[in-house]
Amino acid sequence: MAVNADDIIEEVRRLHAFFDDWFAGRPGGTIDEFSAVLDDEFTIVGPHGSLMTGPEVVAVVEENFGVGDVAITVENFHVRCLGDTWLCRYDELQGVPEDRTRRTSTAVMVPDTATTGGLRWVAVHETFVEV
Repeated sequence: MAVNADDIIEEVRRLHAFFDDWFAGRPGGTIDEFSAVLDDEFTIVGPHGSLMTGPEVVAVVEENFGVGDVAITVENFHVRCLGDTWLCRYDELQGVPEDRTRRTSTAVMVPDTATTGGLRWVAVHETFVEV
């Protein structure tokens, strides 16, 4: 499967739509589908600098099903191909209108035809940005 920048952007949107639905308690993807897109050695550095592994992230997401409608939006994509590895930087806005946060995220992905979106997430790094 040949991957292009549009595929990367669509994958970022797909995964964040899953989060949006999941946290709001709406029907959509499953926790197993979410878990399946994460690399076995996936890590995320959160906006406060905390480091979490894939299993830790899955556990946090799973226990937060239906916590509330957080309205997640992703925009301002910058995508770069580095051989078989893709780097995608994007801005993410989340929260309710009276309490929104903005972060710049950088994701590393590789093609994987076994996943829903055809990509596997290897790492993410998030940094808070003033709203």
